[in-house]
Amino acid sequence: MAWRDEGGAVAVLGVVVVGVLLMIGIAVLDISAVLSARTRSQTAADAAALAAAPATFTLASSPLRAATRMAEANGARLVWCRCRIDRRPRVRTVTVEAAVVARLWLWEEVTVFARSRAEFVPYSGSG
Repeated sequence: MAWRDEGGAVAVLGVVVVGVLLMIGIAVLDISAVLSARTRSQTAADAAALAAAPATFTLASSPLRAATRMAEANGARLVWCRCRIDRRPRVRTVTVEAAVVARLWLWEEVTVFARSRAEFVPYSGSG
């Protein structure tokens, strides 16, 4: 009985294993890119809401401009801002949404959105 040469089968198996490991590695990179974009979008939304909330009361700047500037400073774009100007000394809530684009290997890109709210209580000067 003669032994057959199995060298070709091992090479094919090796290529398949390397391909599967490569796909797993790319999937891990894509997942980490999406998670990173999620963190960046949430940070940008939080910062934008915190910047816009006091601007609804002051005359110094527009709340929309403050939110946009803070979102862009954190690598995101402001999608929308519910931040009405109200000069009365009362509690107000600002809600914003920011977006970050994650560039991926398996797909072209994914846009990740995050919302945040901030409450502002103007100082009345008494008590």
